[in-house]
Amino acid sequence: MTNPILAAERLEELFAASLIFGLTADERVEFLELRAQHPNVDLQPIAEIIASLDEHYSALKDMPLPLHLRERILADARRILPAAQNVSPGPQTRRPSSRLPWALSAVCAAMMLVAVATAWMLWQERLPGDPALQRNQLIASAADLIQASWADGPTPVPGAQGDVTWSTAEQRGFMQFRGMRVNNPTVEQYQLWIFDRNQDEKTPVDGGVFNIPSNGEVVVPIRPGLQIREPYLFAVTIEKPGGVVVSDRSRLPLVAAVTP
Repeated sequence: MTNPILAAERLEELFAASLIFGLTADERVEFLELRAQHPNVDLQPIAEIIASLDEHYSALKDMPLPLHLRERILADARRILPAAQNVSPGPQTRRPSSRLPWALSAVCAAMMLVAVATAWMLWQERLPGDPALQRNQLIASAADLIQASWADGPTPVPGAQGDVTWSTAEQRGFMQFRGMRVNNPTVEQYQLWIFDRNQDEKTPVDGGVFNIPSNGEVVVPIRPGLQIREPYLFAVTIEKPGGVVVSDRSRLPLVAAVTP
């Protein structure tokens, strides 16, 4: 994409989509390429606008799509679909069925409105403090993002999947799990260990103790006890409640190796 204005618009579009819907693998590649080509495009205002919208409307779960937003969507529909000029925010007059091109365009515009309205309502269920939302934002914005998939450790949990995302520059990251065994916090807890090339492998950095409340998708923030410089392996152990200072690694279900 050679036009810098169009490239910047596409970059902003992908960033907004990453915060609301998440990106496909191809979209993520496109986003990272555009981000590398246009590092000066400020994406922070988009994140702030979306967070502000959520803050203002999160308490109104049954509120319909705001009129100004509905009108904006229809304006975009008219621009993209010239045959849909007769679509307006108010009640629609029925047209003869022979006007097939108009009808198809109107249906397309209506589908666009419904899709965005649905996304609007879904967005209201997501809070800015939601780890899954924060994870999507990190994936979309971190230039040094590390992403490593979980693999079975010496004592695996059958069916457990997911990944680790980490930014050394921002010193934050997230663990994503699917199919992980639910733990009883009064009996045992999971603990993350981060192996850093600047740290003795016998004493990896404690990444925090956490629980798995469901075997569905769970996103857990990483809270390292020390600064991480060159992580090369993440490992999850099962420990006593509250965790341990040094693990014997006798129960190590998951590991995620960072690819060079």
